[in-house]
Amino acid sequence: MMTSEGRTPQAPRAATLPPLVVVIEDEAIVLAGYQMLFESWGYRVIAAQSADEAVSLIEEEGEAPAFILSDFRLRDGQTGTEAIGMLRRTFGGGIPGAVVTGDTTVTGEGLKEAEAEGTPILHKPVNGRQLQDILSRSLG
Repeated sequence: MMTSEGRTPQAPRAATLPPLVVVIEDEAIVLAGYQMLFESWGYRVIAAQSADEAVSLIEEEGEAPAFILSDFRLRDGQTGTEAIGMLRRTFGGGIPGAVVTGDTTVTGEGLKEAEAEGTPILHKPVNGRQLQDILSRSLG
């Protein structure tokens, strides 16, 4: 389309949005803590108590997440490894993620699976530096 002066109008520059991080944690107070922490670092956050809720919220957002953090033990016997896998199958296999666990050994099937897939496992208590390091490595 040409303007009356014969120039093609410039498309407005899309504002570059910060990366979208999804956190899945079934304890509301812990979930709120992660959300506040990530938002304080400038990330946009989708906070969900289950993988199904995360999928719904991501679909509402209309954008695939840049990173997924999930607690290992979720409600209804679901694991964080399964939750991350579900989001990757739905929104893209290359999405980096990490599992947080209170287990001190990598003996559970889901933790072995996460480790085999290259998904980092963070042991509680997780500190901010660990999370910042993993995010900066994962998101470049």
